[in-house]
Amino acid sequence: MADPGHASYSEPHHHYESDPNRRLSQEAPHGLGETEEQHARHADIPEKKLWGMDRQTETVVFYIFFIISLCLLITAAALGSVGHSWSGPFVGVFTAFAVFHWAAWLQTAVGMCQRASWVRDEADLGTRRQFLFLAVRLNRMMLPTALVGFVVFLYAYARRWHLKDLAYWLLFLLTFIWNTVFSVMNAYNNITWESDRLEYEEGDHLYRISRLAIFGIPSPRLKEGKEEKHS
Repeated sequence: MADPGHASYSEPHHHYESDPNRRLSQEAPHGLGETEEQHARHADIPEKKLWGMDRQTETVVFYIFFIISLCLLITAAALGSVGHSWSGPFVGVFTAFAVFHWAAWLQTAVGMCQRASWVRDEADLGTRRQFLFLAVRLNRMMLPTALVGFVVFLYAYARRWHLKDLAYWLLFLLTFIWNTVFSVMNAYNNITWESDRLEYEEGDHLYRISRLAIFGIPSPRLKEGKEEKHS
């Protein structure tokens, strides 16, 4: 006889039905998990007040910094291959690369902090879209920089006995490592997380397919009557 104080293993398990208020279809243009009424309430959230440049100006400044930094990194690679890492031109160019690179990185990171989950209303879809845009943009800068650093490191390390310049290949190895680590952390903690949440609440958005968003590529827009492909 089963102990009356404990549930018998022969008792059937209780299966909880899904919340009937959650809609898991593609019938409406908004997300996978909200009713019409729930989605409409997002429009009542006041716009978050932010400080700094307007979005268009800030984006232009970012890409100026990013393009200059990438050109400087490539130039430093060329200078290091014909000279040495302690030469004046290499030191000056690589230092300038670091300044522009970190300026663009910090500019984006500050914008993300203003829109992060700990300072925003989670029902504010507009602010969350901006946060995702900045996270994607950050990877769009770090991944090409990491690629250049990796290619130059391979070249410099393979010729290390000829170049006799430890700092040369080590600097580009560090450039590859820090950009790779930060881009992976950003992809895992910010891009995929926010992309999936926006898909749940809003449906079709610019970075709906997280695999593409990680590489800075926008998602194709959904067409009416076609089933959505999940990331």
